[in-house]
Amino acid sequence: MKIKFYIIFCVLVLSSCFSMISWAQPILNAQEPEVKVLARVVEGKAIKLRWGVTTPLAWKYANDYGFVIKRKTIVKNGAIVKASEFKVLTAQPILPKPLTDWEQFTATSANAAVAAQALFGEGFQVDMEDGGNGILSIVNQSKALEQRFSFAMSAADQEYRVAEFSGLAYTDTTVVPGEQYLYRIYTAIPETRLNVKYGGVFTGLQDFQPLPTPLDFVGVFNDHSVMLSWNYTLQKQIYNNFIIERSEDNGNNFIALQDIAIANFSERDKKPSDRMFYVDSLPQNNYEYQYRIKGVSPFGEIGPASNTIKGTGRQALTSNPAITSAVLSQEGGQVELFWEFPEEGLSTIHHFKIQKSNTVKGTYVTVMDAIDKNKRSIVLRNLDGINYFKVTAVGFQGEERISFPKMVQLSDSTPPEVPQALTGTVDSTGVVRLQWKNNVEADFLGYRVFRANLEQEEFTQITFEPIVAPVFIDTIKIANLNRKVYYKVKAYDKRYNPSEFSEVLELKKPDVVPPTQPLVRLYNAGDNGILLEWITSSSQDAVQTIIYRKEQGTKDMWQLVARVDIPTAEFLDTTAAPDKTYLYTLITIDTSGLESPPIRPVAITAAKLKAQPIERFVAVVNAEARFITLRWHTKQTIEEYTLFKAETGKPLSSFKTVEGDIKQLKDVQLQINTSYTYGIQGLLPNGLKTPLKKIEIEY
Repeated sequence: MKIKFYIIFCVLVLSSCFSMISWAQPILNAQEPEVKVLARVVEGKAIKLRWGVTTPLAWKYANDYGFVIKRKTIVKNGAIVKASEFKVLTAQPILPKPLTDWEQFTATSANAAVAAQALFGEGFQVDMEDGGNGILSIVNQSKALEQRFSFAMSAADQEYRVAEFSGLAYTDTTVVPGEQYLYRIYTAIPETRLNVKYGGVFTGLQDFQPLPTPLDFVGVFNDHSVMLSWNYTLQKQIYNNFIIERSEDNGNNFIALQDIAIANFSERDKKPSDRMFYVDSLPQNNYEYQYRIKGVSPFGEIGPASNTIKGTGRQALTSNPAITSAVLSQEGGQVELFWEFPEEGLSTIHHFKIQKSNTVKGTYVTVMDAIDKNKRSIVLRNLDGINYFKVTAVGFQGEERISFPKMVQLSDSTPPEVPQALTGTVDSTGVVRLQWKNNVEADFLGYRVFRANLEQEEFTQITFEPIVAPVFIDTIKIANLNRKVYYKVKAYDKRYNPSEFSEVLELKKPDVVPPTQPLVRLYNAGDNGILLEWITSSSQDAVQTIIYRKEQGTKDMWQLVARVDIPTAEFLDTTAAPDKTYLYTLITIDTSGLESPPIRPVAITAAKLKAQPIERFVAVVNAEARFITLRWHTKQTIEEYTLFKAETGKPLSSFKTVEGDIKQLKDVQLQINTSYTYGIQGLLPNGLKTPLKKIEIEY
């Protein structure tokens, strides 16, 4: 093929300069074979269609079988057409034009040469593996097909006429104003060979929109070159190519830089750049050039020109100034800086300027500008305690070369005033907020803050550099054994002369640490109750020990039985029922109301108590009044008494029950000349009964 060498050369050139356009790139990455369609309205005249397939194999078969276009009228004069059917617009499937039609086209279009080589070339540029038989040959053929497909799609996107020759474009001139259409494009590939999903687009003449102006076009002029840049992402669905034009006669005439448009072939799938860049070489420095760009759509339409930028190339600065010395006056109020600069670099700079900062890595501010480039010294006044100076060489377009900094320090040994009125707070999260009275010295630099956990220990600096504001926020650990924290502050001037320390500020931490547990030392179950003794909590802020009890083996809730103020460390539980086993646990409470974890329950069985007999029980006869008075007394606590009575020799039976606070009773139910036996028995609060006590009396 006569054009083979030239076409391969164009492929290599294009592949080295550009990469895929915005809508062809997703096609290469697609998995399922389908048709993708774009549409563009030609104002008041026609609708242009552009399409492509998503896989190399579908492209190969489509070149043999072609594409079929169908159209359906959906809307007419604002109303939906219900009975509309699809109409075939292509009498025969659209195929690529034959090779003979391409030969003249390829002579004038590099994109046409690429597409023709991809469609008809005997071989295609691909890195073949060694050998060519079996599986390896299939792999090489697959790679060649993928490259043919990629370059064919790319070439069609770069030039609309190439798309028409490739059978990938169609212009519908039978459209009617007021109507909107649904287009569907099918491949004519038999389904038995490959099933390709059709593609579609909905549009009408009323959808026409003029092409927009390219956005955010800027340029940076350098030595014999300019870097042009513009926003590509916002208009990537409209423009896939750009024409760059340059004017060398003050904007009267603009000439395109290349015969072919510029495309973005370097877009990344992940985190793509918003901008496109192009570097143009300037024929000469110190001469004004103007630039503008125009967008080219996938349908071959050229949009309006962007804003115009202009500038001149300047020889780059190659030399840095260097400060050689700084001489202070005897009074110390001014300094004379001396610097040097190579003679061969003078032609590249416009002037010098002096910049100053209070710290070597701080922000430098220009204190003297537009210094004649032939000067090598300057006198500066209004100095601070510490000054860092730089000399900057400034080029004709604002480019700069900067010297190393030079420190100039005034004599000063007077420290600032001691920080006063230091106060602060600590919140429950451990955030400490400090503040104090501001220093007002003219050469004041800042403060350093120091902290200690104990008043007598050495304080540690907690600020890495001087702070200017008389406030500081610190973070401390609340949950530790130190109940207080201590701070002090020192002031510094710009010569780093330190003041004396401020007075120490003592801050109490919020109490979030519960007290330690008490420890049961011994217990005893006696006749009087259950005695508990313990070792109180070791926490300094512990104020009370709380005792809880529940019966073992039950699901009862724990009951509060006592609150014992520290330092008392014992308790006698007199309410325990005899011969029952109880669980006891103890908790410590501190001044903040925080509770320690409860101790492990202790199981104690109450003693089997025995009630004592009634100490005194007597009967007195009153013959005249005909009654017998019964009296009794005991030191025990009695809930109630039960009195028994019977004629002597007969069994006793109860005849009266009285409250525990009653100590006597009159019996009037008597018979003369009868001997009676009386008995009494007391009921204790714990349920025990005293032994029955008897007396006999004659009436």
